[in-house]
Amino acid sequence: MATTGFGVAFAAAAVGDDGRISLANQEISGVLTAVGGGIVGAVISIMVARASDRETLQHITDVLEDSLTSTLRSDNTRLAPARQLWHHYYLTKLRGQYVWRYEKYPFDLSAHVGSLAVEIDVQTDSGRTHKYLVEAFVRHERLTIVSHKAGEEANVFEEIYPQFDGELSEYFGLGVVRTWDATNIVTKAILSSLPLVPGAEGTLPEQNFPELDRIWEQGFKRLNEVLPDCT
Repeated sequence: MATTGFGVAFAAAAVGDDGRISLANQEISGVLTAVGGGIVGAVISIMVARASDRETLQHITDVLEDSLTSTLRSDNTRLAPARQLWHHYYLTKLRGQYVWRYEKYPFDLSAHVGSLAVEIDVQTDSGRTHKYLVEAFVRHERLTIVSHKAGEEANVFEEIYPQFDGELSEYFGLGVVRTWDATNIVTKAILSSLPLVPGAEGTLPEQNFPELDRIWEQGFKRLNEVLPDCT
């Protein structure tokens, strides 16, 4: 009954000065009624605008399409703390050497309902730029981020941040990835609301490596116990 009510509310808001509802507005109203509360929450504020405005209708359509095609779903309220610009650092192996890399994750730009998904530009050391799709979801207090080159399903980078409560400015996790050297590794990952070291996106200067090692070591082991070998 509640989801049907949202569709009726939209239909009422879409009535024009002549007392009629356009065909486009009828279609949007029907979609809202069918989809229900999860999607409607994102467009509730838009309903107060004149729904006959073509720009408003297009915005509603875009939000609905993006939300329904996102692959990783979460309770939208749990995603709220993650909807911001994050500075992302991770350790990897490149040409036989361990290096820290840095990228920005602009989750504040994601308009998806119940999911986070953005495209970013990843710079290689050779100067080439690749498009990557970065998606995130939350289960209980665990934030999981999955990224891969746009249009490809191979070489997926998966990260998990075990203690994501939305109250801290820094979070420390583990990542699993196949490196550019074709090696499978379990690695260190950091999300921060502020930059942690100087440097542009891409592979960071070597002088920053000890500081990032120290930050991750202290932050991760403060909240998580890493079990030793049994023998």
